[in-house]
Amino acid sequence: MITLKIKNQEEMTFSSGTTILELAKKAQKEDVVGGILNGKVHDLNYPLCKNGSFEWIYRKSAIGALMLERTLSFILIVAVKECFPNAQVHIQHTLASGLYGTIEKTSPLTEADITIIRKKMEQIIANQTPIVRRVVRKEEAADHFEKLGMHDKAELLRQRTSLKSSIYRCMGYDDYFYGVMAIHAGMIDHFTLLFYQQGFWLSRKPVFIDQPKLFSVFQRFERLGQENGISFAWQLNQKIKEGRLTEIIQINEQRIQHDLDALTEQIIRQKELKVILIAGPSSAGKTTFSRRLAQCLKKAGHQPLTLSMDDFFKNRVESPRLPDGSYDYENIECLELDLFNHTVLSLLSGKATVLPVYSFQEGIKTWPNPPVSLHENEILIIEGIHALNPRSSSIIEDSFKIKIYINALTHLNYDTHNRIPTSDYRLIRRMTRDFQFRGRSVSETIESWPKVRDGEDRYIYPYQEEADALFNTSMDYELPVLKHVLMPLLDQISLDDPQYIEANRIRKLLAYFVEGEPDLVPEDSILKEFIGGSIFSE
Repeated sequence: MITLKIKNQEEMTFSSGTTILELAKKAQKEDVVGGILNGKVHDLNYPLCKNGSFEWIYRKSAIGALMLERTLSFILIVAVKECFPNAQVHIQHTLASGLYGTIEKTSPLTEADITIIRKKMEQIIANQTPIVRRVVRKEEAADHFEKLGMHDKAELLRQRTSLKSSIYRCMGYDDYFYGVMAIHAGMIDHFTLLFYQQGFWLSRKPVFIDQPKLFSVFQRFERLGQENGISFAWQLNQKIKEGRLTEIIQINEQRIQHDLDALTEQIIRQKELKVILIAGPSSAGKTTFSRRLAQCLKKAGHQPLTLSMDDFFKNRVESPRLPDGSYDYENIECLELDLFNHTVLSLLSGKATVLPVYSFQEGIKTWPNPPVSLHENEILIIEGIHALNPRSSSIIEDSFKIKIYINALTHLNYDTHNRIPTSDYRLIRRMTRDFQFRGRSVSETIESWPKVRDGEDRYIYPYQEEADALFNTSMDYELPVLKHVLMPLLDQISLDDPQYIEANRIRKLLAYFVEGEPDLVPEDSILKEFIGGSIFSE
């Protein structure tokens, strides 16, 4: 007999070999897609053969959503193969709460093709077509995919440190996916597939909201990745193993500088401009970006003054709280907007103004520095997660300001079917930075991350398409470098830590990359904001 201590429930005892699906039926759980046994994620077909702690994976949870996203992607791939046997699917990046990708076939993809594929997907789902997982030796899996012509998957698996690999099969088609999937296609309760920009948009959401500016940025970096031969993790690893990390860093840093110079030209062409507003989600690199932009403006003959909206946080005890009693740090009401607006107006009028400084460790702000002034020919740079919110700049005439949205929008993926979420890039950056400079453990950062993401959905992403310019701060080389710093911290998180599951997921993500040496990163790099050693550190 097996005894499990189930999270938020009483213990359950049952026969060894009972599957998670059978246990779910016994417990009358209808909205689960898997389970977590002793810190490891399993699908519903997994036979339970050992005692321990257990947690249900609900379809609306973060893990459940990723499982269903992979499952939906596989259904799409199978449907394409059924309809167009020689076609190749490339899932590129997120867009509007869905996935954007392309389908390469003998003739250009059309809206009629998408309709055919959609109907096939609906049929696969209606039939509850099984998705079967088998585990084999890593070398066997790599050879298998090589024979199938999936060179990118074969190379990825050969570079893995794990000895074994999963192979998923649906309707006779084999594929590899990073992470566990649903046991049959019928677990997808709804989906949307649309023809978009010569490719497709796939989502479990019913409504598509076009994001042309964001899409344009993603597509530019997809092209750059192809030109540089770094579209997938295994390609980056190979170049690093060949001793080319310094070259990769230089290429990426030169691109950042080129884009900063181009943005500077755009700014100085706006003759009446007085204020630059810079916003982006957590760990996008706003601080270093703002200071490097200030350097560029100085070279162009301007004298900018940088203002961080973080310094206008209310003292922690005065901050708004969420229903569970925790602080809602992403809420715009965390800012003293009256103080912020008064300070901006004072500066724009040329008055000597004392600026606050907020301490994240102590949760209070002070006024330790002498007053500063903004002269008539100078530009005020304001950076913060709420900088594009209309409430933040309603006092400034539109002709006087330019709005810039920045984010780490990675094009780098595991392979043609497995993307690396841009949010994981930022979480890895934030864990590294918070531990070193903000007095927070990796577990604390992971615990707060869902609230951060929710705040971004509410207060940042609705305004990104309204920006006058979008700037990508991601760099091809950063995960290997961040791995060098973060991996030892992730390895220290124990199985009984409530954040172990997510920490282990990120640890497995980083395991796909070889390590890069942080000392090779230039002192003015945006990445130095997270790993330390930046020339902009105070």
